[in-house]
Amino acid sequence: MSWLKDIQQTITDALEPVDVFVNNYLDVYIWYVGFVFIIAGALLFLWKFKGIQFTNIKDQVKYINPMANIDKGKRDKNSMISSFQAFCVGMGARVGVGNITGVTSAIIMGGAGAIFWMWIFALLGAATSFVECTLGQIFKEKKSDGNFHGGPAYYIKKGLKNRKFALFIAFWIIVTYGVGFIANQAANSASAFTRMDALSGIDGITIILGLIFAAMTAFLIFGGVKKVAMASEIIVPIMVLIWLIIGFIAIIIGWEQIGWAVTQIFENAFNFKQIFAGFAGSCIMWGLKRGVFSNEAGIGSVPNVASSADVPHPIRQGLIQSIGVFVDTIIVCSVTAFMVLCCLPSEFMTNGINMTNGWDGVWMNGDRKSGWAMDTVQAAMSNAFGGDWILWVLALFMFVFAFSSLIAYYSMSEANLRFIKDDHKLVQWLRIVITCVVFFACIIPIDLVWDICDVFMAVMGICNIGALFMLYKYVKVAWDDWKKQKSEGIEEPVFDINNLDQQGLDFTNVTEWGAKQ
Repeated sequence: MSWLKDIQQTITDALEPVDVFVNNYLDVYIWYVGFVFIIAGALLFLWKFKGIQFTNIKDQVKYINPMANIDKGKRDKNSMISSFQAFCVGMGARVGVGNITGVTSAIIMGGAGAIFWMWIFALLGAATSFVECTLGQIFKEKKSDGNFHGGPAYYIKKGLKNRKFALFIAFWIIVTYGVGFIANQAANSASAFTRMDALSGIDGITIILGLIFAAMTAFLIFGGVKKVAMASEIIVPIMVLIWLIIGFIAIIIGWEQIGWAVTQIFENAFNFKQIFAGFAGSCIMWGLKRGVFSNEAGIGSVPNVASSADVPHPIRQGLIQSIGVFVDTIIVCSVTAFMVLCCLPSEFMTNGINMTNGWDGVWMNGDRKSGWAMDTVQAAMSNAFGGDWILWVLALFMFVFAFSSLIAYYSMSEANLRFIKDDHKLVQWLRIVITCVVFFACIIPIDLVWDICDVFMAVMGICNIGALFMLYKYVKVAWDDWKKQKSEGIEEPVFDINNLDQQGLDFTNVTEWGAKQ
C-alpha cells in the first residue's frame, strides 16, 4: 500500500506554502490583537466582579458534585441536560490533547516559563469564563430538539440586537470548532499511534487510522446531543483521574529534577530580555496561546455547552464553569508539564532530544515546531517508565482525550447550526462534514493544523471579548440578584426577570427566565 503513503506526501508538499504563510504572518500578527483583548477582558472582569473566581470557591465545588443537582426535581431527566452534565461536556472541551501536546508545545516553543504564564492567564481567565457562561445562560433558547442552546451567537443577537454579527459568529464557531479544533484533536491523536515503531512502518497507517477515527466519530455524534452529554458524564472524570495518577507516578520517578523544573519555570518566566527581544515567540505569548487552547477561557466555546444546562439561576453555570479553568490548567496541565520536565534529561531545555530509540533529532539546534510535541511526550514517558508499552498507554489517552473534546466541539457546532437554521437535515449534513474532517485531519501536516487553530482562536477571542465588553452588565445584574437572594437565606436562588432589578437594561429578548412563557 505504498501508494497511500505517496498520496499523503503529495498532500503534505502541496500544503507547505500555506503552512509557511499562516505560521509566519497570520498567526503572528493576529495574536498581538488577540493578546490585548483577552488580557484586557480578564482584568476588567476580575475587577468588576471582585475576584469572583477566588471568593466563591465553596459554591463552585458544591455544584461539581453530581449528587448536589438541586434542579433534579425541575427538569425532565430523560430530555434535559443537568448542570453536572454541562460541566462535564465543558470539561470535555477543555480536557483534550491540549493538556498533553498543547502544554508540551508551549514548553518547546516558549520555554519552561510558558507554564508560569499559563497559570497566570488561567487564574485571570476564570473570571472571563464566569462572565461568558453566565451570559450564555441568560440569553439561551429552547430549540426543537427539546434542549437549551446558547453561546456567543445568541447573546450577540439578543443582547446586542445585531443579527449579522451573530450569524457571522455562529458560522465562525462551526468552522473553528467543528473543523479546526476537531481536526487538531484527530491529528494529534493519530500522531500518538503513527510515531510508534510498531506502527510507523505500516504503509498508509495514517489513512487507516483516519478511517477508524471517522467511523467512531460518526457512531458518537449521530446519537444526538443528549447521548453526547451522557457519554461525557462518564468518560471525563475517569479520564482526568487516571491521567493525573500516571502523571504523578512519572513525576515521582523523576523526583530528583523537580527542583530544577521549578527553577526553569520561574527563571524563564521572568527573563524579560528574551521576552521583549521577540514577544511573538516569548514564553508569555506561548503561555497565553496554549493556555487558551487548553482551558478555552474567553474564546466563546464553553458558553455553547454551559447554556444547555437546565438550572434555576444562570450564575450557577457561571460558577461551575469558571472552576473548570482551574481544574484544566492549574491541575491537569501542570501535571503534564512537570512530567515532561522531570522525566527528560536537563539538557532537554537547551539541546532538545537526541535519543537513539526512535526520536533522533526531535528538535535539535533551535529548530522547534509544535508538531514535535508528541515525540517529546513519548520520550518523557518512555524515559520514566521504560519500554514501548507506556507508549500504547499514552496513545490510548490521546485517543480518549481527543474524543472527549470532539464530543464537546460537535455539541457547540450543532448548537450554532441550529441558531442559523433549526433544520434536522442540516444537522445531519454537519455530522457528515465533521466525520470527513476527522478523516482528512489524520493525513495533513500537523503543524498546519496547530497554526490554523491558533488563528481561529485569536479571531474568536477578539470577537467574543468585544461582545462581553458591551454585555457584561447583564451578568452584573444577575450576580447582584444571586447575592441578594443568598443574603436573604435562600439556599438555591431562582432567576426570574419579572422579580429583578433590571438596572435600566433591556431584558425583552431574555425568553427562558420568567418572560414570555
